[in-house]
Amino acid sequence: MATADELNRGRMNEIDRYVIQSNMEDLCQELKKSDVLITNMFSRHIFNADDIDMIEKQLEKNPRQGIKEALKCLMASGGVNAFDVFIDCLNKSGFAHVAEKLQIDRKERTEAMNVEAKLPDAVTTPPS
Repeated sequence: MATADELNRGRMNEIDRYVIQSNMEDLCQELKKSDVLITNMFSRHIFNADDIDMIEKQLEKNPRQGIKEALKCLMASGGVNAFDVFIDCLNKSGFAHVAEKLQIDRKERTEAMNVEAKLPDAVTTPPS
């Protein structure tokens, strides 16, 4: 039987992945002192023990590489609710300004996707 941790893992949804990937450079800059954030994400089951091992190895080499590894793990296996948990962890870890920017970008991307989804109908429907 699968554990709760295994059930919650999986790829992040497309819009949330897009937002994280589009902000990768800023996130790497802003989250340099991220040990509390990483611990919070582990405690919320976004990362498993293997993820933490990989992230910590990268953090030892270079904080930027560690953050990049954490974000890659977040997008690849954090699960469908990972973005919301990430935002909560950012707020609790002293990165509220980062959380706010990501939420604004997510809203803008969602609105853009909704407009794009409606375009084909408007273009293909002949005027009456």
